[in-house]
Amino acid sequence: MFNLGIVGLGAWGKRLVNSVHGKSDTVAFTAAATRTPSKVADYAAERNIRVADNAADIYGDVDGIVIAGHAAYHASDALQAVEAGKPVLVIKPLATTKADAETLYARAAEKGVLAAMGYDRCFAPAMDALRKRVKAGDLGHVFHASGDFSVDRMLTFDADAWKADPETNPPGSMADHMMYMMIELMGPVANLSVDATTQVVAHDFSDTASVTLRFAGGETGTLTAIGVSPNFNRLHMYGDKGWAEVRGVNRLEFQPAGGDLIVEDLDPVDMCHDQLERFAAAVQGKANWPVPPQDAVNGVAALEAMLKSSRADGQRISV
Repeated sequence: MFNLGIVGLGAWGKRLVNSVHGKSDTVAFTAAATRTPSKVADYAAERNIRVADNAADIYGDVDGIVIAGHAAYHASDALQAVEAGKPVLVIKPLATTKADAETLYARAAEKGVLAAMGYDRCFAPAMDALRKRVKAGDLGHVFHASGDFSVDRMLTFDADAWKADPETNPPGSMADHMMYMMIELMGPVANLSVDATTQVVAHDFSDTASVTLRFAGGETGTLTAIGVSPNFNRLHMYGDKGWAEVRGVNRLEFQPAGGDLIVEDLDPVDMCHDQLERFAAAVQGKANWPVPPQDAVNGVAALEAMLKSSRADGQRISV
């Protein structure tokens, strides 16, 4: 059994733990670090997880560390684990600056341990089907992509919630799942602009953002991120031989030029569960990690540029 420790045991941390607790033959969470241990004491006890208020206190008990706490501390928490010789899975965002992301990967390489950025939709069946079609050349040259993502959780955010802070959650970043896939299949972003507005909430943060992207190869893209409307997500890629669209996580539509529409309704999976098992396998040398370091760094650089553009009233920013 590959024993994991987790830093951060809030809603997302618990989702990760629940995805494998009693459901995996290869990974288990046995330790957790949180700034408020008393809040999770009962939850942790029910799952045989030892809780500490300092991440360094759990390193000796585990084979790898998962970072799932406050985004502002992701890079520093991950770097601390790497310096202790522990492989680390950082749930996106990897960092809030490109410099911090590059430092993390450089130190991981020097220490000889795996540092990995995780985002669950990388493991979505429809995303994987899209990946295979693009890489097989089914779409031909992909020259434009558009992604839309909405959730309604901002309707219940407190004004001081970290996810309401543009420093750690830049306008447009809610659609970063789509952006990471665009980067994987279309290359790094060269420049971008963000139009961020507050449409619904009474707080002083943006609940609606539109992002226009220009990739290094000249391709274009758009992202829409909305935090005050029911869940919806799609990623559409246009090629000169056809287009393909991911709807949700399990449906892919492919329209080849001159052919009939092909609809793939794929079997659902637990993306968090698969992500954690893949991390353990990657650490053990049994599998590769699907997000290359440079793709993760390029994604962080784009998020950093989103914040700069939103601060500059939508000015186009080089990445």
